[in-house]
Amino acid sequence: MTTDVKHIKPLTSMRGIAALSVAILHFSYYGIPKTGDILSAHTAFFYNSYLWVDFFFILSGFIMTHVYFSNFASGVNLHKYGSYLISRFARIYPLHIFMIVLFIGLEVVKYLLQNTSSFTGKFNLTALFANIFMLQAFDFSCPPWFKCDTYWNEPAWSISVEFLIYSIFPCLLFLLLKNRHKFDLKIYITALITMLPVIIIAAGNLDNIIGIPSIARCGLECIIGIITYKFHLQGTYKKYFEMNLIGVISIIWILLIMHNNWGDSRVVRSVHDWLVLPGFSLLILYLSNNRNGLISKILSLPLMVYLGAISYSIYMTHWFIQELFRTFWNHKFHVYLGTNLNEYESWMCLCLFILVVLATASITYSFVEIPMRKYLKEKLLNKQYLHHHLLDK
Repeated sequence: MTTDVKHIKPLTSMRGIAALSVAILHFSYYGIPKTGDILSAHTAFFYNSYLWVDFFFILSGFIMTHVYFSNFASGVNLHKYGSYLISRFARIYPLHIFMIVLFIGLEVVKYLLQNTSSFTGKFNLTALFANIFMLQAFDFSCPPWFKCDTYWNEPAWSISVEFLIYSIFPCLLFLLLKNRHKFDLKIYITALITMLPVIIIAAGNLDNIIGIPSIARCGLECIIGIITYKFHLQGTYKKYFEMNLIGVISIIWILLIMHNNWGDSRVVRSVHDWLVLPGFSLLILYLSNNRNGLISKILSLPLMVYLGAISYSIYMTHWFIQELFRTFWNHKFHVYLGTNLNEYESWMCLCLFILVVLATASITYSFVEIPMRKYLKEKLLNKQYLHHHLLDK
């Protein structure tokens, strides 16, 4: 098997669409619930957009296999592992800590403007230290370890879990790449089936699987992503299915699940969320193999690819902007955000939020993400190289 080193632009663009959908979900249903009611009257797509986090986890397994295939296919040594972990740390931590600093500033502003107690509730100091060390998803005091109030930047719970999976990814990748192809489908099905009881037992949906059970959620979906990449390399499925057919099936599959809710039953709701996972795999397979199709060409447009490039910034900044809106609204009007807004005003507020998120994400991407990633990688990797060189001598 050989890797395609080209940038898979359609998958990058999908990250942007997914991140923006999560931002709209949070603002529409937690920021201004009236907007969520309006959206739900037409479609449940944005209500179900928490499922895009699972798309991130699967895509992360796929893309990291694409990037690190040659590094760890033959084995894992300390030097390669250290370089890899430094790169991952430099990728996610600078923006994370930057947002924590902004949230600290916002708590101070709340105290000065509203004369209310700060650094309490989920913004307590214990949670602050957990966030600084990216341990916010692992609060063992949360009975029964399922849902925790330890999030300053609430969406960042996922990077807490993801970094843990990053730490074991090279070994996981080596074992799964070493595995014979004939077992790939069995591993994929096993990981997929294991997800269902995790969903049912932990929360009854994928929206609330955070805290300790999120380790299983992220880990199993990362395995699904790795095996999906192996399917991509082998290409044996192309003997039985046309790529366009896979594309149509995956898009209809995902849209039907995202558009509809299947009731309040715990088991039914769990099955609803679980069924979207293979749809994500098929979509990733389609976009990574059929780059000349109409959908891939649209997703490869520079604007779409840029949206994907700033997707991490969209994901990490939007909750702060939402809190900023709330603080301003409460200070100005002394009521909860969105109170007394009519339908038209709610839509305008949502549009303003999206524009602010996109503008902010573009700024943090250019002036925080990229420079700090480059700086940390240069400093830490050079330091690691010198240490490794001295040990060799």
